[in-house]
Amino acid sequence: MRKTLVTATLVAAALAGLASPALADGVTVVDKPDTSNLNNIWTFDPLGVPVIGALQSVSQAVGRLF
Repeated sequence: MRKTLVTATLVAAALAGLASPALADGVTVVDKPDTSNLNNIWTFDPLGVPVIGALQSVSQAVGRLF
């Protein structure tokens, strides 16, 4: 009984949260991010993944295990 009540309460809270509008004071203007300094091994991503940085991170993790 208690589990059903808790589940029903959580579902009701989630539905109420989805139904409520986002409160804002107006239009928010966001500038484009500064990407001029993103040219190191951690951000170079020819395959959509920062390959060199990921390989270095994995090799360091393996080195710390042994």
